[in-house]
Amino acid sequence: MYQEVHTENITARAHAPEVAELLRRFAVHARAEGGAPYEAFAAELMPIFGYDLMVLAPTSDGDYLYTHYGREIIRYVGGNRLGERVSGMTPQVARFTIACCDQALADGKPAYTVHRSLKTVRVCLWERLVMPTTAENGDRFLIIFSRPLQFREELLTTVLDTSPSGIVALRAIRDDDGNIERTLIITANRRAALIAGHGDAPLLDTDARESLPFLADILIWRRCLYAIELRRGDLIETSFTRDGKVTWLQIAIAPLGDGLVLTLTDVSDLTVANQTLQSRAATLALEIGRERATRRALSEEIGHREEREQELRRLAETDPLTALLNRRSFTEKANAAIAACDLSDGDTSLVMVDLDHFKSVNDSHGHGAGDAVIRAFADLLLGSVRADHDLVGRFGGEEFAIFLPCADLATASKKAQRIQDALATRSLPVSETLALTVSASFGIATRRPGETLTHFIERADRALYRAKNDGRNCIRIAEAEIAVAA
Repeated sequence: MYQEVHTENITARAHAPEVAELLRRFAVHARAEGGAPYEAFAAELMPIFGYDLMVLAPTSDGDYLYTHYGREIIRYVGGNRLGERVSGMTPQVARFTIACCDQALADGKPAYTVHRSLKTVRVCLWERLVMPTTAENGDRFLIIFSRPLQFREELLTTVLDTSPSGIVALRAIRDDDGNIERTLIITANRRAALIAGHGDAPLLDTDARESLPFLADILIWRRCLYAIELRRGDLIETSFTRDGKVTWLQIAIAPLGDGLVLTLTDVSDLTVANQTLQSRAATLALEIGRERATRRALSEEIGHREEREQELRRLAETDPLTALLNRRSFTEKANAAIAACDLSDGDTSLVMVDLDHFKSVNDSHGHGAGDAVIRAFADLLLGSVRADHDLVGRFGGEEFAIFLPCADLATASKKAQRIQDALATRSLPVSETLALTVSASFGIATRRPGETLTHFIERADRALYRAKNDGRNCIRIAEAEIAVAA
């Protein structure tokens, strides 16, 4: 299993920007070998970072007990471990976690760790900052920042498994001075294993220079190191010999985090053909031209494939006019958020919004102006929500939905009121010379226990229709008498 533990140069190694701030706050509170004082340190961190924190208390039998488990961790893991023991995790992960906690308590210093998860649905790698603390009564606690580092979605898995090219992702392992000692393979598809001569043997967690024969070439290895340090792509053609067979590769190098993605294309047939054609003096110029054209087409196809994959991901989730979530993607993400809120017994609210008299905008100024208003209103909505928690989607035409996890009716009403006030005090830009003032109607619903998302949306929709029928430019609450006039 892939694992890393570091106590030096943590800020340079970490991916999450919060790690640097947590280290700074720990340094302010730290007291000798006991680490930070638990009560004061926890009181300072929980309001700001609590969703990404878990707190562990050592037990008398060498185990650790979860006394706090952040909501963001629950969302990614798919369950709440509050009150459970670390030993209940997968044995490899449990042993690694306990060893890191023991060492942090013994040293009284923070430790930065990276490990591969084995049971969670989406997350491949986690990064953690383990911070030791001591309570006023002498009890020891570990406050741990935990954040998913890398995701492996179904689309990416499908692309990797079906790609005719070998795809390998490497992560750099550095010494205490920040120098790269080696690289580990954290992702590799079946085609990459075949090209490297390993058949169906897995390449994960192996040393890249040992598993990928072309990296034995010191020049190729140095170019990979330069790409990591300079964060600059590269394209290499090389060959290697395995079991008496020469394989020619075209290697596209792209930096990714503190590592690389290598795209391996076997061009052995093309290379052999080129060498044969070079011996035919009479047709040399023609054949070389064809070979170059073939190789250009191959490079272009690699580029087109990457563009199509990116476009597929974008189109699958977003509305093309506003870049907001489309209805299907909004529904999927909202259902996932509802499941997470159910685990924490938090309220969930939904705001449906519809622009008033939008047809008159199209009739008076044209559909281009209408599209500009839609885009400007979408930007206003995005600026009014919590980017890391709330969901904003376009349901079609001039109708939008705002999903507010862990938000009660009062919070949702204030959010809708702020949006309505913003519309009343500003004009939406249509062009360099034209801006239009528009209003909107709002329908708000707070989810009932066990209610499906479909019925949840229907109730908010009915409140929106009531706002339309009551004269527009107002807010109505689902199945309640409360109303907020414009």
